[in-house]
Amino acid sequence: MKIEVADNVAEFLNERGRSDLTIEVEDLETPCCVGRLPEMRVRHQPPLDPTGYRHFEAGGITLHLSKLLHTGDTVRVYVSGIGPFKKIEVSGIHLIL
Repeated sequence: MKIEVADNVAEFLNERGRSDLTIEVEDLETPCCVGRLPEMRVRHQPPLDPTGYRHFEAGGITLHLSKLLHTGDTVRVYVSGIGPFKKIEVSGIHLIL
């Protein structure tokens, strides 16, 4: 697996006093027959329990990637949006029900 971190990600985190990025699964409960819906959650801090994560140094940040996530050949981390609507996004993650 290849990790690609856009140049502006480290700057985005540094502006917030952070250098860690955690990508994990968040299960959303649904009131119907589906049961649960997995969603990807991006947090600007290290995980509380690092044992369930793979850890990478890339692009000036420390990336903590949950072992529960299925990834493609390349995981891309980038900043999207403008002004106060900027946020970090990730591609190359496959969520499976």
